[in-house]
Amino acid sequence: MDTLKARPRTLAIAAAALILLAAAAGLWSVSRRLPVAETHRFLTGPVQVGETPPPAPAAPAPQATVAERFAEAQTAFHEGRYPEAATAFAWVVSQDPAGPEAGSAQWNLTRSRLRSGDASGALAALEDLLGHYAGYLGQQAPAMGEGLAAMNRGDLQAAQAAFERMAREQPDSEFVPLAWALTARIHWAHGEAMETVQAFSRMFASVHDAVPAYARLAHQLDRYAKGEPGVAETFGELAETGDPEFRSIYQYLAARSLLEQDQFDATRDALEKLRRQYPDGDFTHIVDLEHAWNDLRHGQPADALAIFERLEQTPPPARSAAFDAFFDLRNELPMGVARCHLALGHYAEAAAAFERALSEHPDSMYAVENRLGLASAYEGLGQLDRASAELRRVIAEHPDEPNLWAVRQQLARLEQAQAAKR
Repeated sequence: MDTLKARPRTLAIAAAALILLAAAAGLWSVSRRLPVAETHRFLTGPVQVGETPPPAPAAPAPQATVAERFAEAQTAFHEGRYPEAATAFAWVVSQDPAGPEAGSAQWNLTRSRLRSGDASGALAALEDLLGHYAGYLGQQAPAMGEGLAAMNRGDLQAAQAAFERMAREQPDSEFVPLAWALTARIHWAHGEAMETVQAFSRMFASVHDAVPAYARLAHQLDRYAKGEPGVAETFGELAETGDPEFRSIYQYLAARSLLEQDQFDATRDALEKLRRQYPDGDFTHIVDLEHAWNDLRHGQPADALAIFERLEQTPPPARSAAFDAFFDLRNELPMGVARCHLALGHYAEAAAAFERALSEHPDSMYAVENRLGLASAYEGLGQLDRASAELRRVIAEHPDEPNLWAVRQQLARLEQAQAAKR
């Protein structure tokens, strides 16, 4: 696998994921911090599916009062008074958690908090929805219920098929965005970059009450996922004239798209523009890292090495710690150092750096790339037995690796070389 080719796509899904909760709220702006930690929890945290509601209070409100408050909550939601709606829906659930309106109230509590910009509260409400009211979701959308059951037993393939079927069978359902969000989560788990982006684009496009900014974002993400020409230029234009709440996202994706097209000088210009326009934004502290990868891709490993080593010796800004963790940025630095040494033919230094990366970050999303790089470094040192051992380990431990056929070919070549030496 070529890490330099794979990495831009990894960051592309991260960029799309970061706007998941914020875009659903419809209130994000560059002056507010993106809900990084919350989004990371949604994408990677365990999903608990259940149908047992929480216990009722010792002295619940009368049924008539609960019904009246539920109606008030619905009115507030439809009138766009989302914080008020969230308070009322939460009250209904707390007073009558097993009542006839509880499932609907929990679902609309999730939506209300999203629209209020309360990403953390929305995630908590979604977790309670899935954990206590999966039966309600199954009643409203049978395929959704099947998908949640499959996800609960760890059958992600069946879950994805059910969620996609639900979107086809009930295209007008208000639960379609949830189906696509859960589908995106499955693609993320599989490391399927463009599929994740496309699922998010479909999520934005299927929001029941149309939001123009969502439709435009959905269309552009779909174009990006399909690799359409001209998408980088479109992102650049939208960074200037598009919906204000998404301009920094568009500027970032403009730079990412240019890098994927090997337009190195244009990438550098776009990254510098991002830094200037959003000096306090979430993306700016990774501009130097992007420059390092850009230099390495552009055949300038010595320049890239200097940046990687400087970044590795510099602690990340405190305010961006969650962002660093989400993007796995700290884990990239030793890999970047190793890749530069490998490109420079410094095989001993490359092997040491790859070994350090694997030792310090054994569960990193870059573990496979690091191990393949280590095999290349060992091969450069003439240590074919150690190189072959690393490749066998990748094959044994990562049977779902998309480029496993290439790894097997590389292993076969090394084994032939070893046999020729005997």
